[in-house]
Amino acid sequence: MIATERLAVVDDVVPYDGGWLWANTGGPMSRRRTERLQASLLRTSSGPVHMPRVVRAGLRFGDREPIDAVLEALARAGLDDAELLRSRYAAPPVPLLVRVVPNAAWRIPVEGASDDAVLEQALLLGLCTAFQYDPARPVLWTRASLTRCVEMHDAAGFYA
Repeated sequence: MIATERLAVVDDVVPYDGGWLWANTGGPMSRRRTERLQASLLRTSSGPVHMPRVVRAGLRFGDREPIDAVLEALARAGLDDAELLRSRYAAPPVPLLVRVVPNAAWRIPVEGASDDAVLEQALLLGLCTAFQYDPARPVLWTRASLTRCVEMHDAAGFYA
């Protein structure tokens, strides 16, 4: 707030371009504290408010190009369209919230995994953005979507 008249200088008033600026000494910088996280909505336990994890999805490609590896698995399965995976694997039928988990240890390695395991994960990842799983969305495989590691949560417990 800038005062329109010159006032006497007091502790909480700072000169500003010929006027005066009233400084707020009780701002956020003076009220810092640390809080420990005691609970999370993203949990699997039951309670009045929670968003349980429905499924995890993630692939580890190593040195392979992600799209090439998934397309090769699709061809070995005898399919030519990623949309055909919907009838082969049971994907969640409702929209879910997505949480990206960087560097997760539970990713499925593409080398040595069955084509079914790789394609099921690729289907889930292709139906996700970084924030939402949408079963009505087309299956989109990009480098970003295939290398993302996600946990999907049901928000019905939160909004119910």
